[in-house]
Amino acid sequence: MKQAIAPLLLALICFSFSSDVQKRIIRENGFDIECYITSKKVNHYSSNKMYYWYRSGKIHQSVSNVGGFLLHKNYTKYYKSNQLAEQGEFVHGLKHGVWKTWHKNGLVKTKTYWEHGYREWHFTAYDSFGNITLQGNYRKNIKTGQWIDHIKKDTVYYKNNIPLEEKPIGIIQRVLRKRDSLEKVQIKQERITKRLNDSIKRVQLKRERLLKKRNDSIDKARKKINKQRQKKIDSINRSKQTNKGFLKRLFKKNNKKQG
Repeated sequence: MKQAIAPLLLALICFSFSSDVQKRIIRENGFDIECYITSKKVNHYSSNKMYYWYRSGKIHQSVSNVGGFLLHKNYTKYYKSNQLAEQGEFVHGLKHGVWKTWHKNGLVKTKTYWEHGYREWHFTAYDSFGNITLQGNYRKNIKTGQWIDHIKKDTVYYKNNIPLEEKPIGIIQRVLRKRDSLEKVQIKQERITKRLNDSIKRVQLKRERLLKKRNDSIDKARKKINKQRQKKIDSINRSKQTNKGFLKRLFKKNNKKQG
C-alpha cells in the first residue's frame, strides 16, 4: 500500500511544480496578500487596460505592458487583524468579475463589477455603518448615466465620463417629444389650412356680395328704365285719349251747327 502511495505523491509534487499557476503570499503596506501568478505570457496587451503583475516579491501595475508574472485566479487582501480588505479575481493580469473592498470593521466598503480589465455596470460605495454613499454605472471604465452622491444629496448625469448640465432624455421621452412635435406640426398645419380655407370663403363671400350688388344695381336700372318707358307710354296714351275727346267734341259741335 505504501509503495502505491509513494509514486502518487511524487507525481502530485511534480505536477504542482510543473503547473503554470503558482500561489504567492505577500506582505505589502501593512496588508497580507494571497494571490496566484501564471508563467503563461499574453501575445497581445490592450493599450488602454491596466495589467497587474508580480516581480521581486511585489505586485506592480501598468497600462498595456508587464514586467513580470501576470496575476491570475483568486486574489485576497487582509488587514493585520486578518479581516478581509479586498477580494476578487484576475484573468491573465486583468480584473474580472465582482470585486469587493471592506472597512476594518468588516462591513463592505465598495462593490465593483469588472469585465476583462474594464469597470462595467453598477458601482456602489458604503460608509463604515453600511449606508450607501455613492452609486452609479460604468461602461468600459467610463462613468455613464445617473450617479447619486448620497452624502452631498446630489445627482449627476454622465455621458462619456462628462457630467451633463441637464438630465438626458430617455427613449420613451424622446418618442413622446417627437410625437408631441408631430402633433404640434399637425395642429399648425391644420391652423394654416383653416386660415387658407377661411380666406377662400371670405373671398367667395365677397365675390358673391359684389355680384349680388351688381345684379341688384342692374335690376334697379332696368326697373327705372321700364318705369320711365311705362310713364312715357302712359303719357302718350293719355295724349291720344285727350285728342280723341277733343275731336269727338269738335265733330259733335259741327253736327249741331249743320242741323
